[in-house]
Amino acid sequence: MTGVLEVFHRQRLVGTIREGESGGMHFAYSPGWQSSPAAFPVSLSLPLTGTFSAAAGHNFFANLLPEGNAREQICRELRISQGNDFGLLAALGGDCAGALTVVLAGTPPTSPHPPLCEPLTESELAAWSTGASNALGFFSERKRVRLSLAGAQHKLPVCIDGERIVLPRGEIPSTHILKFASPAYSHLPENEAFVSLLARHVGLPAVEVRLLKTANRSIALIERYDRQWVEGDCRRLHQEDFCQALGIPASRKYEQEGGPGLRECFEVIQRHCSYPLRDLRNLLRWALLNLLVGNADAHAKNLALLYDSEGKPGLAPFYDLVCTRNYRRVSRELAMSLRGTRDPDRFTERHLGSLAEVFGWRRAMVADELRQLSDTLEQQLAMTVEVFRTSFGDSPMLERLPLIIRRQVRRVRSQLRF
Repeated sequence: MTGVLEVFHRQRLVGTIREGESGGMHFAYSPGWQSSPAAFPVSLSLPLTGTFSAAAGHNFFANLLPEGNAREQICRELRISQGNDFGLLAALGGDCAGALTVVLAGTPPTSPHPPLCEPLTESELAAWSTGASNALGFFSERKRVRLSLAGAQHKLPVCIDGERIVLPRGEIPSTHILKFASPAYSHLPENEAFVSLLARHVGLPAVEVRLLKTANRSIALIERYDRQWVEGDCRRLHQEDFCQALGIPASRKYEQEGGPGLRECFEVIQRHCSYPLRDLRNLLRWALLNLLVGNADAHAKNLALLYDSEGKPGLAPFYDLVCTRNYRRVSRELAMSLRGTRDPDRFTERHLGSLAEVFGWRRAMVADELRQLSDTLEQQLAMTVEVFRTSFGDSPMLERLPLIIRRQVRRVRSQLRF
């Protein structure tokens, strides 16, 4: 390892990352990037002037890396210390979230033609589908398989080639993400597919989640929103999650640990997004949806900014939508408080008024949003069940999730006297 990584955006050098002590990372923009008319800051926390702290640079790039058990397994397979963010980024940075590519200095990304991809067989998908602790070695043994996606759940970036699922090689951008079952949480891919479908049915911009059936478990297949097809060519789009935008490490993604709450997310959108009114309304509806469907794990890394061709950010489609209330081991307390309460069973008119103050709207407007969303959720549940069953077959989630969601919707409505 050279101790220096280079950061590229579509073959253009953006900057360098130098290795510090204990796996620390020191990012600096390239003078050529800073002087380019096409340049943009890679994060709201990393202005092009270079006037940012070393911690902000480290936090942005560390937020690209896996967390929790997924990180532990990858580090074990690659023989990298768990605390070595630099070493892990050097090994995995070829296909991160967004448009940046991170490689060892002196090895710029290339665009091989024809595309270098390796098909995955049904037996391989079935072997990985369980999310078992020894399954990661199956892929990490393969040279240059990229397991660089952030988060604690086991994921794999892939491409879709007709009916085949393939592993992209070299610097080919992945187009989809596979998310696998969890030994701890039953039917997690089905749960995410159902809640994401329900979110889309009630009008929220959410990612499309399909299910792949294997001989063992189902796998969630998620279309990447940070990819764009232009004349048959797949291009990466730049994005960053709200922890990156605010310069906060992933270890503090929860509000109760010092991470962003709704007010901080509101301020990011209000100050920086191209269409703040639209995005602020969607942020509010996202928070209310999580309350109504029982998703207690909606933290700042589950919100992102997606940048357009002119480098202007907007709120990205919503992802990682799950009914965590289905799992007894998961706390019911909300990751982001609703202005005074984290308990979804104690959301009252007082909290509704405080929530309205955050957004600078009248209480009646926020009440109308909640009333409309709760009405629409109840109306769309039956149709979502049928669409899910038609598309992906039957699942125990089709009985449990509607029951949980109906109860929560009625509980909230009763507390607010709707």
